[in-house]
Amino acid sequence: MPELMFHDLQFALRRLPYGVLKLLRDFPNKVFVGGGYIRAIIASEHINDIDLFVPSKDLGEAYATILAEGRKVYTTDNAFTITKTKPMVQIIHRWTYETPSDLINSFDFTIAMGALWYDGGGWRSLCHERFYADLAAKRLHYTAPIRNEDAGGSLLRVLKFYQRGYRIPLDSFGAVIARLVQAVRMDEIHDEKHLAKVLTGLLREVDPAIDPNHLAHLPAENTELDVSEKPKE
Repeated sequence: MPELMFHDLQFALRRLPYGVLKLLRDFPNKVFVGGGYIRAIIASEHINDIDLFVPSKDLGEAYATILAEGRKVYTTDNAFTITKTKPMVQIIHRWTYETPSDLINSFDFTIAMGALWYDGGGWRSLCHERFYADLAAKRLHYTAPIRNEDAGGSLLRVLKFYQRGYRIPLDSFGAVIARLVQAVRMDEIHDEKHLAKVLTGLLREVDPAIDPNHLAHLPAENTELDVSEKPKE
C-alpha cells in the first residue's frame, strides 16, 4: 500500500491533540489513527472526532484512562469515548487490529482507508491505492469488507456522505444494498410492508459519537417506539 503524502501526514499530526500524540509515541505500533479524521484533514472537512484503533479491548480501556486524565470515560458497545479532548477521541474496541494493514482493509469505503501511527523510530502512514483519487472525486467506492458489522451501517454512511456532496457509483451502491439484504431472512418475510419494517430495523447508526442510542432514527408516525431502554453512559 502507498503512504500518505508527506505534507498530509505532517498536517494530520499537527492537528492531533497533544495527549493523542503522546499516547502514540509512548505505545509504538499499538495505537493507530484511522478513518474519518484523516479523510477530513485532507479534504478540509469538519472534524467530528478522532478514532483510535488498538490490538485489544483491554489495551483500549487502559489507553482511554490515560487520555481521560481522571475524567469520565464514556463506554458504548463500540468504543471508549473521551470528551476531554477537542475534538473528542474514540478508542474503538468492537473491532481490534494487530497491524495498520488489517485496520485499513476493514473500512467499507476507500475514502476512509488511511492510517497513521508511530513505530518507535518515526511516524508512519498507509492508505489505499484509490484513496486520493476517490477523495478528490468525492466518490464512494465500496470495498465489501469481511468483518463483524451492522448490516445497515454502510448504507447509513452513504446517506451521510451524500449530504456532504459525495456520490456513489451504481455497482458500489448495489453492493451496499446487497450487504443489507443478506441480513434478511427472506423465508420469514410476509409481504412488502413487513420487509420494509425489517429493513428499517437494520438501519442503525453505529458511530457512538453520532447517535449511540439511535435516537435520530425515530420510527415514522403512528408506529410504536420502545423507550424503555435507558441511554448508556
